[in-house]
Amino acid sequence: MADTPKTPQSTLTLKPNPAKARVEDATPHAVPTPRVVGGHAQVSDGEAMKKKEFIDRVLARCGVKKRDAKPAIEATMAELADLLAAGGDLNLPPMGKLKSVKSRDLGNGAKVMTLKLRTMKDGAGPDTGKTGVAEDGEDG
Repeated sequence: MADTPKTPQSTLTLKPNPAKARVEDATPHAVPTPRVVGGHAQVSDGEAMKKKEFIDRVLARCGVKKRDAKPAIEATMAELADLLAAGGDLNLPPMGKLKSVKSRDLGNGAKVMTLKLRTMKDGAGPDTGKTGVAEDGEDG
């Protein structure tokens, strides 16, 4: 091409090469929608639930794959722990309002925290649109 002189009369025409589409499945892949199942969880008396069992129960409620949901669940638990350790309050309908009342340092980064949980009234929560907290300018 370097040997060919460029003249205003010569025009190079490019033809598009249409890509051949491969169609394997005509139906689009549906993304599962999370579902929340009501009811009370059965927890044995006096025995703490382990993180693995907690994650499995969350996955059973929403129908999402473990590899997709586990990082989000673990990040949520870490944020909750950080916020409560800093003395912050959480308003989490339908669970309720969680507040750190007192905290004592045990050393080596460990703490004992006393938490207060005020549960929501029956029927309150995301379906009613009320969170129990007044917006700026609302007197109640």
